Amino acid sequence: MQYETIRRRGTRADDYLCRLCKASQASVWDHCHEHGHVRGPLCGSCNTREGTAVPYYFLRLEGGALHLLECRGCREQRTLPRRFHLDVVRAHLEENERHGCCGKQPYVREAEHTHGVHRFRLECSGWHATGKWAKDVTASEVATLVRAFVDAVLAAQEGRPSPGDATEAG
Repeated sequence: MQYETIRRRGTRADDYLCRLCKASQASVWDHCHEHGHVRGPLCGSCNTREGTAVPYYFLRLEGGALHLLECRGCREQRTLPRRFHLDVVRAHLEENERHGCCGKQPYVREAEHTHGVHRFRLECSGWHATGKWAKDVTASEVATLVRAFVDAVLAAQEGRPSPGDATEAG
């Protein structure tokens, strides 16, 4: 449902529990600012966490990514609001990039964005002196990683293997 529709109808969010914490009375209708679709009722604390906190941590919050996908536009386009995109990439790089044969998960931060390329700085957190490097990610690669993240979240919700998971042929 569109946010403007729910506002015109006067449906009160405080008639519901917060969809994220499930403990507090909701105070607002959270909605996707990019598509205008309502995601659900949230308490003030959870709404602030979604809207202003570091996206990286919100995506790690139980139910956080699924809440964002309550937006029909995001779900249909298999994307997330833009402010979450680079944090999806950051988490992917932390999970998959390694310095040489080092098994430690690197610290990742975006350093710059030029000519459609995001440059991330990676660091092995002091495990060895030469453990710093850069990784460039194009806009197309960002979109692909976000789509894969959304697919995995939706697959987990449905209790099925996510696309790309290895399965045994039987």
